[in-house]
Amino acid sequence: MIKQKIISKKYKPLVDDIERYFFESNVILQNERNMIKVIDFNNESLVIKSYKRPILINSFIYTFFKKSKAFRAYEYGLKISKFTPEVIARIEYFYPFLTKSYLICREFKADFNLQKPLFHNHPDKKEIFSQFATFVYQLHQQNIVHRDLSPGNILVVKNGEKYQFKIIDINRMSFKNPSKEQRAENFDKLWAHDEDLALILRAYAKLAQFDEDIFIQLGIKCNQKNKDKKTRKRKIKQALGLW
Repeated sequence: MIKQKIISKKYKPLVDDIERYFFESNVILQNERNMIKVIDFNNESLVIKSYKRPILINSFIYTFFKKSKAFRAYEYGLKISKFTPEVIARIEYFYPFLTKSYLICREFKADFNLQKPLFHNHPDKKEIFSQFATFVYQLHQQNIVHRDLSPGNILVVKNGEKYQFKIIDINRMSFKNPSKEQRAENFDKLWAHDEDLALILRAYAKLAQFDEDIFIQLGIKCNQKNKDKKTRKRKIKQALGLW
């Protein structure tokens, strides 16, 4: 069984022949756990994400108890369309459990992602951090929390003196009014240096009218807690020969 959801019937030929389009594309953006390619369809530049086939137990869960990553990314993309590249379609294959799934989006031609100002010497990083804080504040004010707000999931384009941000990999989202602690914690996956994170947190605190020093301390504490957790996991995997 194949399940499809499309924003417009004009994309139906692409969706019906998704595997051929994906196979024939040589423009690979990512080839890790999932594979992401760019295709041309009727003079439109689109991105196709092919999700890794889940293990059997997860395949069973995604079939009967939980929405798949492609399903969630598509539905969330419609819900937060202002903040993410436009979603076009989702396709799910069930034989009889979920095996393959695809997400199609319009290509967002980013200049870079947030890794560049965080981990490389970008001359305008302070302004980028300030405007990024505004972007995240806007998300939170609209009850949107990206639960995997890592640097690679934040695309950036410069338009004049302004920077435009889009979030991707949006299958893990929460829709709620976050507390002050949850707002600070939402930055913990940036893996930022304390001084860079402090710039972001201070700009955010000004917008939210929080005590700046207290909010910075809270955010840095959450950041270090996440780093320690990741380090422990890596050491365990190394001890087990899995790293």
